[in-house]
Amino acid sequence: MLKRRSLLKCFLLSFAMGTLLFFGSDGWAQTTIKLAHGMPPIEDENIHRAVSVFKKVVEQKTAGKVKVEIYPSNQLGREREQFEGVKLGTIEMCMIADGPIAGFLPEIMTIGIPYLYSNEAVAWRSLDSSFGKSLFEEMRKKTGVRALGIGENGFRNFTNRTRPIRNPDDLKGLKIRTMENPAHMAMVRAMGASPTPIAWGEVYMALQQGVVDGQENPVSVIQVAKFNEVQKYLTLDGHVYSILPILINDKFFSSLSPDVQKIIADTAKIMVTISRGQNVYLVANGVKNLQDKGMEVYAPTEKELQMFRDKSQKPVIEFLEKTFAEKNVDKKWIDMALKSAKASEME
Repeated sequence: MLKRRSLLKCFLLSFAMGTLLFFGSDGWAQTTIKLAHGMPPIEDENIHRAVSVFKKVVEQKTAGKVKVEIYPSNQLGREREQFEGVKLGTIEMCMIADGPIAGFLPEIMTIGIPYLYSNEAVAWRSLDSSFGKSLFEEMRKKTGVRALGIGENGFRNFTNRTRPIRNPDDLKGLKIRTMENPAHMAMVRAMGASPTPIAWGEVYMALQQGVVDGQENPVSVIQVAKFNEVQKYLTLDGHVYSILPILINDKFFSSLSPDVQKIIADTAKIMVTISRGQNVYLVANGVKNLQDKGMEVYAPTEKELQMFRDKSQKPVIEFLEKTFAEKNVDKKWIDMALKSAKASEME
């Protein structure tokens, strides 16, 4: 009997110690969050700065009970694979551009309507409005991926190595790398160029080897990726506002205690502020830096911008209407995007 009691005490003690180690003294489970992104781990880089702050704040606020492991430079796969990983739950979080998401959520292509937003403030108001909230709630329901916030990739601009682009006709015959977003491809095609979707990690080499003549990206990305080394001409047309949603597996998020959920959600809001502010700062300094490194930069006039808009916006909207009809996606999302942009312009 004594021996049996001793064994029981040992069992209970082991169970108690194991429980304490697993949950911690305050009842929170020991949790590790793998957070992936595609950019290099450079301090001033937009995404990496935001995720670095997220790691520090979450670990501090949870007293180390939640550990955040950052995987930059596509270490856990390209952006599409990162989204798939979050969808499947093999990766807890990622922060990626919207392009690859279109393969899982066609509705997100409405953000890619050319010249939808005139500036950052208009884009922020629209994406933070009921339109943006409804769009990403649709993503959560359809894919199981929750958006904690919408960071900024920025306004995308054309670069190429062949000639200056001052109007849409200058794009004719060029091969332009785009994201894996059919709406972006439709836009490039409408301007007379050949869209070529290439995964982010392979873009520099494709430009260097002449697989494509040019690409389109925000100034901050062009600078960080050192595209000035393989591209000569930059046109500041700002054809599409590109986002950086902060994504988390919804089942994983829901499994966390309410306290931890709040810490993560609140810290994600800080990430949004950092991402947006950092990108505006990088763009403000980036144009001059790229010029100093040898790029020829051209800013289209209002008349020329209207030519770009006239050439591309209507064809892309028609493409989306056709695509949505084929995929049984409600066309209301197109109207919602256009109305939200117009309303945000008036605020």
